[in-house]
Amino acid sequence: MGVGAAADRRRSRRHQMDLIRGIDAVHGRPVIDRSFPLAGLADAFRLQETGGHFGKIVVEF
Repeated sequence: MGVGAAADRRRSRRHQMDLIRGIDAVHGRPVIDRSFPLAGLADAFRLQETGGHFGKIVVEF
Protein backbone atom coordinates (compact mmCIF):
# COMPACT_ATOMS: atom_id res chain seq x y z
CA MET A 1 0.00 0.00 0.00
CA GLY A 2 1.45 3.36 -1.01
CA VAL A 3 1.81 6.63 0.82
CA GLY A 4 -1.19 8.04 -1.10
CA ALA A 5 -3.47 5.35 0.26
CA ALA A 6 -2.47 6.12 3.85
CA ALA A 7 -3.15 9.84 3.28
CA ASP A 8 -6.54 8.98 1.75
CA ARG A 9 -7.44 6.94 4.84
CA ARG A 10 -6.50 9.84 7.14
CA ARG A 11 -8.60 12.27 5.08
CA SER A 12 -11.50 9.83 5.02
CA ARG A 13 -11.30 9.40 8.79
CA ARG A 14 -11.15 13.19 9.30
CA HIS A 15 -14.22 13.64 7.07
CA GLN A 16 -16.04 10.94 9.00
CA MET A 17 -15.25 12.65 12.30
CA ASP A 18 -16.41 16.01 10.87
CA LEU A 19 -19.69 14.37 9.86
CA ILE A 20 -20.17 12.91 13.34
CA ARG A 21 -19.51 16.30 14.95
CA GLY A 22 -22.07 17.87 12.60
CA ILE A 23 -24.69 15.28 13.49
CA ASP A 24 -23.96 15.76 17.19
CA ALA A 25 -24.29 19.54 16.79
CA VAL A 26 -27.91 19.18 15.67
CA HIS A 27 -28.51 16.42 18.22
CA GLY A 28 -28.92 13.78 15.53
CA ARG A 29 -31.99 15.47 14.11
CA PRO A 30 -32.32 15.90 10.35
CA VAL A 31 -32.06 19.39 8.93
CA ILE A 32 -35.18 20.28 6.97
CA ASP A 33 -34.51 22.55 4.02
CA ARG A 34 -38.06 22.97 2.84
CA SER A 35 -41.53 21.52 3.29
CA PHE A 36 -44.15 21.10 0.55
CA PRO A 37 -47.82 20.17 0.69
CA LEU A 38 -48.71 17.00 -1.22
CA ALA A 39 -50.13 19.17 -4.00
CA GLY A 40 -46.62 20.64 -4.40
CA LEU A 41 -44.94 17.27 -4.96
CA ALA A 42 -43.76 18.27 -8.45
CA ASP A 43 -42.13 21.39 -6.95
CA ALA A 44 -40.38 19.22 -4.36
CA PHE A 45 -38.96 17.00 -7.09
CA ARG A 46 -37.83 20.04 -9.08
CA LEU A 47 -35.96 21.35 -6.05
CA GLN A 48 -34.31 17.96 -5.59
CA GLU A 49 -33.28 17.84 -9.26
CA THR A 50 -31.59 21.25 -9.05
CA GLY A 51 -29.53 20.20 -6.05
CA GLY A 52 -30.27 23.63 -4.60
CA HIS A 53 -31.20 22.30 -1.18
CA PHE A 54 -29.27 21.67 2.00
CA GLY A 55 -31.01 19.14 4.17
CA LYS A 56 -34.19 17.18 3.76
CA ILE A 57 -37.07 17.98 1.47
CA VAL A 58 -40.33 17.17 3.26
CA VAL A 59 -43.69 16.42 1.64
CA GLU A 60 -46.63 16.74 4.00
CA PHE A 61 -49.86 14.84 3.50
